[in-house]
Order: sequence, then C-alpha cells, then structure tokens
Amino acid sequence: MDYRKRWKIIDDLGPGGGQGKVYRVLDTSKFNVKKEVIPALKNSIISFTTSQTEETMKAMFELFRKPVVHIMTMENLYNYGALKVLHDPKDARDAELAETRIKLEIDAMVKVTHPNLLKILDADPDSKWFVSQFYPQGSLDKYLKKFAGDFIGALRAFRPLVEGVSEIHKKSFVHRDIKPQNIFLDGDDNLILGDFGLIFFVDSEHTRISHTFENVGSRDWMPPWAYSIQVEEVKPTFDVFSLAKVLWSMVSGLPVLRLWYFNNDRFNLEKIFPKSLCIQFANELFKKCIVEHEKDCLPNATALLEEVDKILSIINYNADLLDPQIERRCKVCGIGNYRLDIDFNDQEKIFTFGLRSPYYKMKMFLCDHCGNVQLFAFDNRKDMPPAWGKSLDFRGKRSH
Repeated sequence: MDYRKRWKIIDDLGPGGGQGKVYRVLDTSKFNVKKEVIPALKNSIISFTTSQTEETMKAMFELFRKPVVHIMTMENLYNYGALKVLHDPKDARDAELAETRIKLEIDAMVKVTHPNLLKILDADPDSKWFVSQFYPQGSLDKYLKKFAGDFIGALRAFRPLVEGVSEIHKKSFVHRDIKPQNIFLDGDDNLILGDFGLIFFVDSEHTRISHTFENVGSRDWMPPWAYSIQVEEVKPTFDVFSLAKVLWSMVSGLPVLRLWYFNNDRFNLEKIFPKSLCIQFANELFKKCIVEHEKDCLPNATALLEEVDKILSIINYNADLLDPQIERRCKVCGIGNYRLDIDFNDQEKIFTFGLRSPYYKMKMFLCDHCGNVQLFAFDNRKDMPPAWGKSLDFRGKRSH
C-alpha cells in the first residue's frame, strides 16, 4: 500500500535511526481539498467580484469564511503524524536487517499500548513504512531545564513513563534505546516514549536483530554490561538502567551522566541541589538501577515502578528518609531544620526531660528555628530499626 494515498509529506524530520527517514505528514483522509475546499474557495472569490448589495456581500463573505475555516482546521496538530519509511534497498545500510527491525517495531507498537507509549496510526510492514503520532514540542532533550532541581516534579512526570515501559516488559519486549532524544512531550507535558527501532523480543529462541559485537543501544544510556558485545539474552534490566539515567538527567538538567557515577561529587544530585526537597531519595533509587553489574540492578520496569511509588508515597505523606547526614525540614514551622541535640552517648541529658528506660536509648532532634522537638527511641536489645538502616551503631556512628 502506498502511504501517499492517505498521507501528504509536509516537511522532513530527519533520519530514522540510520535505516530510513522520518517526515511530518498530514492525514488527507480527513479533508477533501480537491473536491470541496478549493471549489468553494474559488466560487466565493468569484462571487465577491460580482456581488453588488450589502446583503449579498455578507452572504459571499460567509461563503468565503467556511473554506478558510476548513483550511485552518487542517493545521490542527491532531491531523498530523510522523511517517517513518525505509530507504530504498539499494541505498540502505543492511536492507534485510532494516526490514526485520521495522516489522518488529510495528509489531511491538501494535501489541503494547499505553498513554505514555508512542501510538501507531497507520502502517504497511510489507511496504516498510508506518505513521505514528506527531509531537510538535519535540523531544525531552530540548527541555532538560524544565525539571532541574525539582526531584518531586520530575519523579511524578517520570512515573507514567516507567509504567509504560513496564507494559513493554510484560509483553516480553525490551526497548533498548531509552534516552531523552526518544522521549517526546505532548501538549500537557506528559512524557511519551517513542522510537522502537531497536526493540528486542525475548523469546525461547532468543530472537536476534543485531550483528555480533554490535552495540545494542546508545552508548551514553546503555548499561556497562552491554558494551561492545552481542547480548545473547537482552534483559529488561537494560531499560531500567536507561530509565534511571533519564531521571537523573531530568533532575540535574544536564545532558549526560558518565557511566554509573551518579554518586561522584560532580554528578551527585545531593551536592548539586542541596536545598532541593526530597533530593536525598534520588540516590537511594539510583543505587538500585544505575549500577556497574547487572546483578545489582532492579530486574524490570515493574520493580522500578514499585520503588518509584514507595518514594512518592513517602513524599505524599510528608515523611522523611532517616539518616543523620540528611538535612530534614521542620514539620511545624517549615523554615528551620532539625539538628541532633541528644545522641545515644548523651543519655544523661535525657533525664532532664524525665525520660528513663533501661531498654531504650534516645535520639532527640531540635528545630533550629521554632524549637520543635522530635524524639526517637531505640531498643538496645534489638537491631537498628529498618528506617535508620544498618549502617549506624548505638553510639550514632557509621560502621564501615
């Protein structure tokens, strides 16, 4: 089927992953320009030159207005799409591989549907083309400053994207090319994942569409365990690593995080935005995703979604991540910060408050602005409570 029967090319959007080209196209099936718009416009213009009375002039103006409104309606963004069409085989780089990929790309986009995944509008796999939704705002890499320093806002925008990738993984696909350049913003600033050109189907036969030693994604966004090798079984961990890097880029406002160095001072979000609300949760999440070894990575986007929801739940309840090295805002005045006033080894001071216990040792935090007190009791017969982690002993010092 020839795409030109329905779609008219408006302009060139650039290369389609090296295997073809992408164009902005208009859905002509919604407009009968030749039979309706042009004749109506032509007749109204002719009538203007022959009309004499004021009443007939008003009637002719209304006749002219209707085709003009029709033309303006054509500019509605919902009438446009993005056409991806492969190069002619004689001009293509590895035409057979390209044809396999575009068919798998179409298949994945048809089988996996979610509001935050690119929607396919029309396709002909045999003719090697398809049309997907068009997003005039462009890709996320052009808006990296939008969420810079706003971890809460970024995480809330990020969550539906993770949910979409979770649906991909449930269908036994792996996207393999998640990066800001392949994530689009719609009219409501929702994040939409596109470009399924490197989609990988995890099946019992370990279907391959990559050559030996070919990189299977964009190097700045792919996990280190996939560098320069033929991945025998690409796992969803690949996408988890890339997704977390996208979140880091959204919060940092920077284009690239080197390797897995999110905890390096140069890339550490807690160092870059020390006053940003809840920023301490970012690194806690990255520890489970942006890792050197695959065994340390969350297994799939569903697991990542659970972690994101846990953090959002804590944020929604105005709870805190408890760690003596984390600055916590006062729950009463909202201005001051809690400072450790009485630690495990200062138990004599606790007696001033009439608190005595042979079984508990205390930590007391005092707001440096309004004086609000937070008191924590630790059972010295048991392990450290889970909220504080196991990295502290009962003297309040970090163990190594």
